Amino acid sequence: MSEAVEPTTGQPTTGAGGCGAPADTPRVTSAGNQAVVQGTVTKSGSPVSPGYARLLNSGGDFVAEVPLGADGGFQFFAAPGDWTLRVLAPGGIRAEHAVTAAIGEISRVEVAV
Repeated sequence: MSEAVEPTTGQPTTGAGGCGAPADTPRVTSAGNQAVVQGTVTKSGSPVSPGYARLLNSGGDFVAEVPLGADGGFQFFAAPGDWTLRVLAPGGIRAEHAVTAAIGEISRVEVAV
């Protein structure tokens, strides 16, 4: 897994300061003053795991990556703006979805592969 990078500065993040939440972290239900991107990845109605969700900026550059949880879930605390969510998993699973993050909102992305 690559090192996470802070989206506004491009500098490496460390530990809990990154924008990706560790796998199986409880999903937030209120964004507060954050811009949250979260969702699940399924195949034929079943969670996809193992696998990874990546967040790419508007230029297509890698920003952060998190492993999918046992429930196929992922969560990012992102800077406001337009992003691409890329999902990668064994068996050739690859999907991309555009998502817009906004302060105070949880942007849900349900990926069915």
